[in-house]
Amino acid sequence: MKRTLLIIVSILLLSQVNSFGQCCSAGNPSTFSFGDQGTLKARFLQISSAYKIGYSGTYFNGHTPIEMGFSSPASYSFMNVALACGISNKITLMADAGYFFVKKQENPAPSPPDKGNGLGDASLDVKYRLLKSMKHRIELTVHSGIRLPVGVFDQEKNGVKLPITVQPSSGSFVFLEGIACSTSLKESKWRFFSAVNLEIPHLIDSRNFYYRYGNLYNLSIATAYLMHKRFMPSVQLQAEFRDHASREDNNKVDASGYKLIFLTPQIEAELFKSWNMQVFMDLPVYRYFNGIQLANSYRAGIKLIKRFSIL
Repeated sequence: MKRTLLIIVSILLLSQVNSFGQCCSAGNPSTFSFGDQGTLKARFLQISSAYKIGYSGTYFNGHTPIEMGFSSPASYSFMNVALACGISNKITLMADAGYFFVKKQENPAPSPPDKGNGLGDASLDVKYRLLKSMKHRIELTVHSGIRLPVGVFDQEKNGVKLPITVQPSSGSFVFLEGIACSTSLKESKWRFFSAVNLEIPHLIDSRNFYYRYGNLYNLSIATAYLMHKRFMPSVQLQAEFRDHASREDNNKVDASGYKLIFLTPQIEAELFKSWNMQVFMDLPVYRYFNGIQLANSYRAGIKLIKRFSIL
């Protein structure tokens, strides 16, 4: 098993050598993970770090790929650190921050690529367990939080502003809301998850930009199988819907907003006592873009998680 996991991790990490990816998103890349939706036990602490890459290489108009006559792929290489603490058996506080090693947009030759790097956004979240029934094997959790544009924004190279898509920070204050549900079958190793999440960005009014990203909606369903007490494969289907962005006088940006559906295979394994590792990849199965936009090709990552009591 260890050899298989090592091969999978090596493939994910080596794939960044020839292709980075940038998904035209605002700020930190977010892959929904059902393992992050529940609450922790009281006085438990969880520390995690994830490394993520992504690649966008094809232009779409609606749901149709189009030939632009030039190659202009986009990419990112990103790492974040998150801290979660169980205040009580019902309330968990969580904070995270991320850093872009590179966020890149290629340009047609002979123009050099646009590259951004630096600190991204940071978020603060409160999770509350509405319901947990051992009899019915169900847990219901809600969360509410904010994302703060604490990182690098309005970044310029040689006196020229970088496009907003390669700025390390989104530059926008964002409200976060969501609800998640998990359940399992009686005397079964199958587990099931579902969640709905909402992001509401505020207007960016900076030195170089006057822009508001559209609201982002994420719907997800997932199933996992506890194959071994230390090994759990899963598959997740997640839908992302982004509204149109807007500029001055609330004018809609035609080439903005999308509807995406990703299939996400994931493997979670316990490496040592209280140490877990997740390896995942988001593969698009449906893509629809308003106007001509660069479409996501894949997102992938590896995550390490450590949980311990702080009694």
